[in-house]
Amino acid sequence: MEKVLVISSNKKASETLVTFLRESFSCSVKLVESAYQAKTTLDGDTAAELVVINSPLMDESGIEMAKYIIQNTSANCILIIKEDDAEKMGSSAESEGIIVVGKPFSKTLLYQLIKTVDIAVTRSLKLYHENLRLEQKITEIQTIDKAKFMLMQYKEMTEHEAHSYLEQYAMNKRKKKSIAALEIIDKLSEKYL
Repeated sequence: MEKVLVISSNKKASETLVTFLRESFSCSVKLVESAYQAKTTLDGDTAAELVVINSPLMDESGIEMAKYIIQNTSANCILIIKEDDAEKMGSSAESEGIIVVGKPFSKTLLYQLIKTVDIAVTRSLKLYHENLRLEQKITEIQTIDKAKFMLMQYKEMTEHEAHSYLEQYAMNKRKKKSIAALEIIDKLSEKYL
């Protein structure tokens, strides 16, 4: 985890949280004191991976801010509230994706929660990047198939001839097959469409 936003109106708790996060996770931590400042920060830089809210805030309870974060950013959110309130709103907040921690809590508990979030974020990013890679591969295959189809349609080649032509074209131009396919599509579209 690289970027963490801490929202806390309590100076002592803020310092403790920021120090704990920096020392435990070697991450970049930004501190703001109100929901307004947090919204301004998040609107300007959406790269925060985790937001920790120490409730109550000077301009709201913190619950509305947690909901705003979940609905408007990709960041995970930990809401630290009084134990009584945590029990009351725990399941409804958690169903929205907000992690609720009751005060008082131990540093070990907070460390384990943040480490779990960090592992989940890392895993999700790997899956996201793999998904992007697969989507790009599918797009390349579709482009190659379209070029072969157009060669078959307009140049009256067989599928094998179109495939060989495309490979030879890519090799002669020293380009990826998908780039060569785009060039062939452009040339055939210009001539026949």
